[in-house]
Amino acid sequence: MALIKKLKNLVSRKRDPQGVVLPYAAGEFENVTPDTAMKVSAMHRGVIFLSTQVAKLPVEIKDKKNKEYENEIFQILNFKANKEMNAFQFKLYMMITAIIHGNSYAEIERDLTGKPIALWPLYSPEISLERTPEGQLVYRVANAARDLSGNDAYLPLEDMFHIRGFHTRDGFLGQGVVAFAREALGISLGADRFAKNIYTNGGMPSGVLTVEGTLDDDSFKRLKEDWKAAHGGRKTGGVAILEEGTEYKPISYTPEVLQFLESRKFGVIEIARFLGLPPTKLFDGQAMTYNNIEHANLEVATDTLDAYCRSWEIEIKDKLLPKNLKAEFDLFQVFRADTNTRATFYRTMLQLGAITPNEIRIDEGYAPYEGGDRFYMATNNFTPFDRMDEVIDSQIGDKDNKETDEDNEEEISEDEKELNNSLIHYFKSRTK
Repeated sequence: MALIKKLKNLVSRKRDPQGVVLPYAAGEFENVTPDTAMKVSAMHRGVIFLSTQVAKLPVEIKDKKNKEYENEIFQILNFKANKEMNAFQFKLYMMITAIIHGNSYAEIERDLTGKPIALWPLYSPEISLERTPEGQLVYRVANAARDLSGNDAYLPLEDMFHIRGFHTRDGFLGQGVVAFAREALGISLGADRFAKNIYTNGGMPSGVLTVEGTLDDDSFKRLKEDWKAAHGGRKTGGVAILEEGTEYKPISYTPEVLQFLESRKFGVIEIARFLGLPPTKLFDGQAMTYNNIEHANLEVATDTLDAYCRSWEIEIKDKLLPKNLKAEFDLFQVFRADTNTRATFYRTMLQLGAITPNEIRIDEGYAPYEGGDRFYMATNNFTPFDRMDEVIDSQIGDKDNKETDEDNEEEISEDEKELNNSLIHYFKSRTK
């Protein structure tokens, strides 16, 4: 990678990154790290959901008139980020790192003219932001010198693609969800461990055997081994044969235990809040209905995904594109509704002349057809935009002809009336 010449001797003050601190002590439950946090099923699902939703979106490059371009940046962001990684993998890694650690970084590789030709993701915990004596901010990359000496290397702001988490203390660096959700994650990890122990031999027994009197060591050992061999582990549902005076008493869970297990469900809601997702996206079945799933999809797109996409668009515009171009994530696939809803939307847009039949076919995954790039306006039937004048002139002509015919009919009626009057007068004079 084309790292710039080291600026180590110019650095005067170091700023420690606030996105990564390992481990996060979560009270008396668990030490929470980015790796252990992902063992919480709700956290894992939420991070993967957000990351894949952004990673799968196509990125459009447009000018001020919304004309699309398939230039080098378009290829990097949609197909091949670098020679070793495709665009989906790159965006997925950047999103996961930004959510968990608070910051994700990629070095911008440029050609001799300064145009970006590749994006190389970097390991977030090894990067910090520092300021030179001249007041310029630079990124320090630990152990990344070009001479492989193990020394640090430095990158200017314009050569580092940087996606931040939404929580920040200084406006320059983001803070990951793991850092400020450590208590909720620690409780979830502790609840998972406690639930596991309940269903293993090291947890709470399901019952006790009582006998009259006192057993000697050999009798106690024999009774324990016989019972375990017949009913221990997964050997359930059999018939128990008890010796004289032996009684089995089941043990039920106390309200405290049941309440603690209930906290696992509450942990799903807490993590959903931290990630900005409705619980249904973390597979919380209790809150799931057909209507609220559709509403949840809209909430995710407008409240969470759109904000992440906007962050990407600004960074792409600032670091990768010339001033006359901009980047836009196509959120159509996220807003994509059921078939009937889409059909109504397309029909309305087609009637307004806002889209062409081929644009509809491309959005739906069909190949365009010849002549399908014309815009239509709904009259009595769908009319191509370029023939609207003909249709209007034709309708005006038909109206004029109709009015002329009506006038002629009125004139003929007057003549007939006058003729009739003359005939009547003639016949009356003949009868006299």
